[in-house]
Amino acid sequence: MNRDHKFLAACGRLASLLNLSIGAARQRIDHQIAQKGANNPASKFAVVEGMLAAAQLDSAAHSELLDNQLEALESEANFLVED
Repeated sequence: MNRDHKFLAACGRLASLLNLSIGAARQRIDHQIAQKGANNPASKFAVVEGMLAAAQLDSAAHSELLDNQLEALESEANFLVED
């Protein structure tokens, strides 16, 4: 897989993790690339990989938080609402 395909695949993975369109994810990536002053393809790919790693960590933290919130308290474990 060449560098352009890897870059686009990373953009797609980032869009999926952030629940964004590929265009919106690409805008965020372009903004970060401009802020970091990445000029060559290798440094641009490094920026995307960094954003992807941060999004994966954030996603894992959100999943753990949601799991903790969905656990029933022992006192409420058998609670049912009647119609």
